[in-house]
Amino acid sequence: MTRWRGALPVLVCVLALGATAPAAAQLSGKEVKIGIGGPLTTTSAGFGVEMKQAVDLAVDERNAAGGVAGAKVLAVAVDDRADPEAGKAVAKGFCDDPAVLGVVGHVNSGVAIATGQIYADCSLAVITPMASNPKVTESGFATMFRLTNRDDRKGPGLAHYLIEKMGKTRALVVDDGTAYGMGLADQFVAGFGAGGTVVARKSVKVGDKDFADFVRSWPKDFDVVFFAGIREGALILKEMRAQGVSQLFTCGDGCWDTKAFIAASEGAATKAEGVRILSAAPAIGTVPGSAEFGAKYTAKYGPINNYAASSYDSARLLMVAIADAAKAKQGLPTRTDVVAALRKLTFQGIAYAKPVQWTEKGDNKSAVIFVNTVEGDHFKPVDQIGE
Repeated sequence: MTRWRGALPVLVCVLALGATAPAAAQLSGKEVKIGIGGPLTTTSAGFGVEMKQAVDLAVDERNAAGGVAGAKVLAVAVDDRADPEAGKAVAKGFCDDPAVLGVVGHVNSGVAIATGQIYADCSLAVITPMASNPKVTESGFATMFRLTNRDDRKGPGLAHYLIEKMGKTRALVVDDGTAYGMGLADQFVAGFGAGGTVVARKSVKVGDKDFADFVRSWPKDFDVVFFAGIREGALILKEMRAQGVSQLFTCGDGCWDTKAFIAASEGAATKAEGVRILSAAPAIGTVPGSAEFGAKYTAKYGPINNYAASSYDSARLLMVAIADAAKAKQGLPTRTDVVAALRKLTFQGIAYAKPVQWTEKGDNKSAVIFVNTVEGDHFKPVDQIGE
């Protein structure tokens, strides 16, 4: 009996260690997947490709540090072509793959809205870094999260800024006919009506390139143009300045793209009254850690155009949630476990100065809006809307 007096505590200790083994041991040798759903082709590809690259960078860094609870993370990107029907097929594909525990996407509001029910039905967490139509989270799906700000804050926020800080009172409003564009334009009109007048509301089509007749058709009695859309903004602005239309041009964050807006406008962004463009996050280098991220991203992929930081943070949020869920489960978590862990997270990223926390609907409490001018080849923040 005396021989066991020293050995028994050792045996108990070994058993206790086995019972409380870290999740890293539980998931060692396994693989988990993060889906990336976005436009890798079409005119929205600039957004989708940058999102994919930022997620890939986050995944590579996590794997180099040991993965998620010991499991290797695989990022699987599928092209939704900025089309709601294609997006539904992408979402179903992610749902049908049991290794996918979360999704970063989608870019376009129309696609994000169309896929919400599909992700909810398979309990798959999805974070959109940029889709901003209120309906994305207003549907009430527990699986839907949004890192960026909502159009019902962006549109009225810019409208009030133009009236109160720039003295603009007569707006010409143009949308691109998409869910994002029409929704943002509606919100801007509602906000501008509080102190100004919308002299006309017009629409263009995604993919249009010749706006000569369109600009000639405009009324003359306005002092600001608001465009709610993406790539067509640069071409409309370019045509405005070519025809001597000097009024201020403004746009939502769909124009927050150095390549597709500043470069594509070919100098028009700094002519006449200039521009005011919304951005969904501060400039790279403003938030601690963002400069280092920017340097790594640029070294690997080239200059950042817009939502790279938000996409990077979205992927990191998902991986932290998966790790937390694995730790709580002491093994491979279910998708429902991941959703619950994500909803409880407080996470300090590099896109926003304050930590990410979610509202009951899945919106980021820390999302803010910035107003930018264009200075040479880059955006220059000049004001902030909201806290």
